[in-house]
Amino acid sequence: MATVTLLAAISAVAPQRLLMFGVMAIGAPLAAAAASPPAVLAVGGYALLAAFAISTWQGLLSSTDQMLRLLTIVGTTMISWGIARHLRTALRASANAAREREMLAAIVRQSSDAIIVSTLDGTITAWNSGAERIYGYTADQVIGRPVGDLIGMDRPERLRQALNDLAAGQQIRMDETKRVRSDGTPFLVSVAVSPIRDADGTIVAVAGTERDVTEEKQARERSARAARLESLGQLAGGIAHDFNNLLAIILNYADFLTEEVTGDSARDLARIRDAAERAKSLTGQLLLFAKREPTEVETVDLNEVITDAGELLSRTIGANIRLVCRPCDGALPVSANRGRLDQILLNLVINARDAMPDGGVVVVETDLTEVSAGEAIPLPPGPYARLTVSDTGTGMTAEVRDRLFEPFFTTKPADQGTGLGLATVYGIVGDAGGHIGVESTPGIGTTFQILLPPAAEPAGQPAGPAAALCSGHGELVAVIEDEEYVRDLVLRILRENGYRTIALSGSSPPDAGLHGVRLLLTDIELPGESGPAVAARMCARHPGLRVLFMSGYSDSELRRRYGLDEATRIVQKPFTAVELLAAVGEALPATSPAATRI
Repeated sequence: MATVTLLAAISAVAPQRLLMFGVMAIGAPLAAAAASPPAVLAVGGYALLAAFAISTWQGLLSSTDQMLRLLTIVGTTMISWGIARHLRTALRASANAAREREMLAAIVRQSSDAIIVSTLDGTITAWNSGAERIYGYTADQVIGRPVGDLIGMDRPERLRQALNDLAAGQQIRMDETKRVRSDGTPFLVSVAVSPIRDADGTIVAVAGTERDVTEEKQARERSARAARLESLGQLAGGIAHDFNNLLAIILNYADFLTEEVTGDSARDLARIRDAAERAKSLTGQLLLFAKREPTEVETVDLNEVITDAGELLSRTIGANIRLVCRPCDGALPVSANRGRLDQILLNLVINARDAMPDGGVVVVETDLTEVSAGEAIPLPPGPYARLTVSDTGTGMTAEVRDRLFEPFFTTKPADQGTGLGLATVYGIVGDAGGHIGVESTPGIGTTFQILLPPAAEPAGQPAGPAAALCSGHGELVAVIEDEEYVRDLVLRILRENGYRTIALSGSSPPDAGLHGVRLLLTDIELPGESGPAVAARMCARHPGLRVLFMSGYSDSELRRRYGLDEATRIVQKPFTAVELLAAVGEALPATSPAATRI
């Protein structure tokens, strides 16, 4: 506006013949530089009015010179308006592009993934904060260095080939590849590398995005290992259930023969029974691994467990190994089975002993720890009692550690171990709602850490003695068992101890003709209709009928599967005659409606 006003003043005092008012057309082009179309129109309009006024004052109204110069101002204004509009569009596009670049730069800087840019010859030119966090190097430490020094390419020709492929426009993706942090810690990353092109489409650099997938892989491996152990547990439980039927026959018929043989035959029979008892123990370990072995839970002081076991374990592990027990201050109550805790401790200490053939130290410690949310431990956050068993033995490789809790997996010779010790520990800890972890380094040693939920109440006194054994007095017992030899065994035990018996078929037990039957003794797992379903149908017809179940599975699993309450009594296979008669004796005196199925 000032320029136009100045030109207007000069034109007004200039001689008419010079026609100076036309130079005001320059105002609009000057205003176009501001990239503001409204400003151009304002300046052009002002110049047009000033030129019209000056030329009219000079007596040029409606002359050809006036019209030509006024048209020149109008034309110049319109052209300048178009230029200003184009400039404004270009400036806005440039500003948007700058904002996008700034946004992308901020995203790159703040990304949790490592974003690395290098030239086509592999020299690092950009290194974001994610790369600093993952690798442990700052940008100042790595920019200008060859990328091969940091990504750990063991073969330079592979890196050269990768850079050539990227320069040719290809992309490179790798789901898992090894890297090493600044402190030497190895980790795994997923990688995506792409070429960077300039405005002309020419490839000028390469950019790689790396994500740390170490924890993801470990989580997948833990999940796969848990699934594998679960399937093995199901297999072991099924085998143990069938084997328990056979053991019940072996044990009880060996007892039948005890009074009938003497001399060498009696000793042979004792060996048979001893072998059957050992087989029963192994089967119990299988069921425990499968979480199908019943246990009685009580409140136990974990400190008391390691203190009481110290002397026995010291004699067990040998003179060249020193056992150190370090219970924490105060009581550390947990809800668990005392015998199972002793078994955990024994198995872990024996395992440590076997890992130290030349001697060493085993340290057993207890303390109270806290599990926080987000930790790689499948337990709810909160306090946990911790039992730690460490040794200075040979340690183990990662491959052995991953299979450590599988049943029958062992690195010992065939005659020195069954591979059930640590599998049993795994089952006990899982059944108690805890977690077991292991850390081991070849040549340094191994540390097992067991976390158990703390008990709400302090440890109490041990339970009282079991109920006294009762013989029968002619009561009639109906027996349903699909295994013929087990059924014959049960019938014989009952008949020889004062009971009358009747064998029924589980597939179609009669609903009538049960006059005088006091107790139904049935297996839970039957072909077709289950034992609880059969018992429910028979009890509906005969309300006074009492029921006792028997099974080779644990009562916890069976109660959950068939909806059996805690009052329902289940006698576990393989049972001895004494155990079966005790269960039958407890079942028959029941009088309350809730106890008709004890």
